[in-house]
Amino acid sequence: MKYTRVAWGLMLLAVFLISPFAFTTAHPALAESNNTITVAVDLSHGESDKYLDYIMGNITFVNWVVINASPITLDTLKNVDVFIIGQPTIAFSTDEMDAIVQWLAQGDKVLWVAGDSDYGSGNATQVYVNNLLEYIGAKLRVEYASFYDDIHNAGAFYRVLTHVDPDNVPYLHTDIIKEGITKPILGHGPAPVIWVDEQGNPHDIVNETFPGLVRIAWSYNTSYIGDNNPPDPLVYSPLFYGKGAGNFTFVFIAAEFHNDTHNLIVVSGESPYGDYEPTWSPEYHGVQLDGPKFVTNMIKWFQTLVTEFASAPGTTTTTTTTTTTTTQNNYNHNNNHHQPCDDYNNHYGRRRYYHHASRNHHYAGRWGR
Repeated sequence: MKYTRVAWGLMLLAVFLISPFAFTTAHPALAESNNTITVAVDLSHGESDKYLDYIMGNITFVNWVVINASPITLDTLKNVDVFIIGQPTIAFSTDEMDAIVQWLAQGDKVLWVAGDSDYGSGNATQVYVNNLLEYIGAKLRVEYASFYDDIHNAGAFYRVLTHVDPDNVPYLHTDIIKEGITKPILGHGPAPVIWVDEQGNPHDIVNETFPGLVRIAWSYNTSYIGDNNPPDPLVYSPLFYGKGAGNFTFVFIAAEFHNDTHNLIVVSGESPYGDYEPTWSPEYHGVQLDGPKFVTNMIKWFQTLVTEFASAPGTTTTTTTTTTTTTQNNYNHNNNHHQPCDDYNNHYGRRRYYHHASRNHHYAGRWGR
């Protein structure tokens, strides 16, 4: 009997070792290997790599590629599912933008383009970002301005605290974005996001929406606009949205989903990596933040969309029609923006004072960080 038990034990062990299911049971992650996506991060256009090692070291469920050399070509983006561009300080060439268009034409892609405020050289970044977004046919834009907050901040009005509260779009699984987030995320000198229709008309994204739009992160309703450098803002003029004109809410991060290609375009007024202090920041000037969790959730969201829609047929469309919808939500709808401020002052950087229709410019030193 003793030897019989041993024999049976050896037989069962042999079956287990040769069974293909043994590996699935022992290493369940291998069963999901087909869902692993590749995320490329651009450093070839002057972007900073701050926190990038932390991001790649902590988000290990995707493959990471760092693009250090330009120009970007279609071959550069081969096998890339998600492409993140974090505050470029060098413009994209026409050939590079063509390559990104061709990459997007493959479908089931995510492009995250991060802008900056219009302070200092940030206005050049805003132009580069918006030129790219226009070229690829996106509606979203970075506003040519900054937004500030004297109350919800990390010790200074330009270290703005924002909150993650995505629009509820079940078929796009937007609930993933907010999972486990209880603290704010940082916008260090951030810009608002707006959108532009097919006729080139700019729209207030807080109160006007279009099909496929997902608003992700917002400022608190104690914010106001600062205008530091040209070009002039397209929607949020400091004459109506500046300090002293009222308290406002702005969209900090938004996305647009293209149903025909299953592409997702994300635009943010701050970068997840790089910059002076990016959105990944876990703590800043004593304020605890959910930056790491938010960026991780965004990558999880991208993975979910890419893997799900890659297996679903797209619908072919030849024309795109924008339907503008006035939204009703729990935020300050900026309905008091018709009250111009008599004395707008953004305190640091370039100072603009508005006295009815006239405008004078005053300059001051660089703000502290």
